[in-house]
Amino acid sequence: MKELGAPALAPSLEPYLADYDPAVARLAAEVLSTWSGRPRLAAPRPLPKPALSLAEIERLRGARLRFTMALAAGGGWFEVELYPDDAPATVAREVRLARSGYYNGLTFHRVVPNFVIQGGSPGANEYAGDGPYLRDELGPRSHERRTLGISTRGRDTGDAQLFVNLVDNPRLDFNYTVWAAVVAGMAVVDRILEGDVIQRVELLARR
Repeated sequence: MKELGAPALAPSLEPYLADYDPAVARLAAEVLSTWSGRPRLAAPRPLPKPALSLAEIERLRGARLRFTMALAAGGGWFEVELYPDDAPATVAREVRLARSGYYNGLTFHRVVPNFVIQGGSPGANEYAGDGPYLRDELGPRSHERRTLGISTRGRDTGDAQLFVNLVDNPRLDFNYTVWAAVVAGMAVVDRILEGDVIQRVELLARR
């Protein structure tokens, strides 16, 4: 917009003065100042802190999510163990989405052999997810085979899109949240093809 836009686009740019990313807010202020001929100030608003309690985290220790799949090569399921101590906000959100039925009927829209499978987009693409964005929760866990991460489009832009590491992917470490790991049914994960449907995701009682 800075290079090709025009002052008539100012109303579309105004909301970005309060973008959570300070760099975006500053650039919006710069462009609007140029267009209007008067100073405009950036006022970035941090992402809201998730409402979490220690009791909620405690309840999720040892819990699992079961993904029931409709595969082109037949049905199946896999279970993931949650890591609420490593990624409490992410785990809590994934559990809430599962309980609401968000994932039911969505697909794994991206399958990259020897890398990851990715799903959880209502648009079956890289961009549509569930808002608002979620903060990254980066810790010491590595993106080993079987672990689950949250897809982002830059820092602190995670939503409902998740991925499963098909191989060890240390290059993803400290860039993407690790919030769970497959503990049963990895053979099903390995058979998932692009477009295979997530029939449902259920929270299982902790063991």
